Amino acid sequence: MSIFKTAAADEVKTKQLSKEGCRINVSVEATPQLITKSFQNAAVQVQARAQMQGFRTGKVPLDLVKQNFAANIKERALDLAIRSAIAAAVEQLQLAPVTVPALTKADFASFNDGQSFSFELAVDVAPEFDVKDYKGIPITKKPETASEEEVKARLDLILQNNARLESASEGAVVDEKVYAAVQYTGKRNGKDDAKLSADNELIDMSAPQTLPELAKAVLGMKKGESKDFEAKEGEDTLSFHVTVEDIKNKVVPVLDDSFAKDMGFETLDALKKQVQDSMNAEAKENSQRDFTHQIEDHLVKMNNFPLPQTLVDEYTNSSLENFLRNVTQLKPGQLNEEQRKGFEERIRPTVEKDLRIGYIIHAIAKKENLQASEADWQAELDKSLTANAKNKEDEKKIRAFFQERKDHILATLNERKVFDFLKKEAVVK
Repeated sequence: MSIFKTAAADEVKTKQLSKEGCRINVSVEATPQLITKSFQNAAVQVQARAQMQGFRTGKVPLDLVKQNFAANIKERALDLAIRSAIAAAVEQLQLAPVTVPALTKADFASFNDGQSFSFELAVDVAPEFDVKDYKGIPITKKPETASEEEVKARLDLILQNNARLESASEGAVVDEKVYAAVQYTGKRNGKDDAKLSADNELIDMSAPQTLPELAKAVLGMKKGESKDFEAKEGEDTLSFHVTVEDIKNKVVPVLDDSFAKDMGFETLDALKKQVQDSMNAEAKENSQRDFTHQIEDHLVKMNNFPLPQTLVDEYTNSSLENFLRNVTQLKPGQLNEEQRKGFEERIRPTVEKDLRIGYIIHAIAKKENLQASEADWQAELDKSLTANAKNKEDEKKIRAFFQERKDHILATLNERKVFDFLKKEAVVK
């Protein structure tokens, strides 16, 4: 049980000062009665940990504790008084904070035993709004099957990915369609530079190069020929000696039964069917995902309301830490202020959108009475058991997971119900 208990109604005087968006500013006065009680409780709590010569821990007489640990008692009493007064204020004003209320104004020097203590706090609550324009959302639905052109392009890509290089015939020259295997050495301002040298480097003559002069220099050369050329890098002059060691042509396989067998299929038709089925599944998934995104974008556009900024800040910080941990090698403490600000500016719009959608979905569920039931939860459990439980131990783990995460699963099912409703009500073009 928490040691921070809500103060009695007559121990706290509360007044709402203002409301700005989702933030409610409140003044709180803790009465002398509450302050005295907080000092008394604090003294007992400090006594339990107090250590003095001649006494066992926790057995120091209370009067000696008050004499020797006055500062500790006052600090503890302040914490107890503020926490219990905040709880009482929230209860009296019938507020539902979405984050821990924040102290915004207080004169801590005026906190003394037997005297009233006043402070102000900011309480962020959920937005109040009337959800609108969620029925008849116009949707441009993407096709759920791949076109012939898309399938052909995928097959061409498969062929390209399985292409091989073969040395060109004797007398061939480097042109813009081949791959040139070259060896070169380089100098920077007349001095040898190992960073400007390479052995058997393969150049795709059809693609842009980091050193364009190299590709230009070997154009028209034959296998075994050498050439000197220069390039500029800032104010430096780079000198190279390059030799063409080989010229290779890219050979793309023929799309036939033989190629299909190499890919593990009995016939070319079987390969094509697999590609078609796979692309149709991708198209369907992309279409459904885009359908949902269009709904979300419409809801956000048509329902603009203020968000609890402390909640936005918390989610932004959490998302930033997850991004740094999973995508980069950086830790939050390694970012300077400018870097952190840049990351937050990129992350915050997504956080705000996701938070807004959550409130909108909740509002629609309430307005349309779309609530997941115990039967829905049981059906989801049965579905998971059928798909994943291979033995009694699996079944036990799945049941335990569903029980522990029941509230979260019900919330997910609620969201699914709402989106099913929105999709059914949408106007599809």
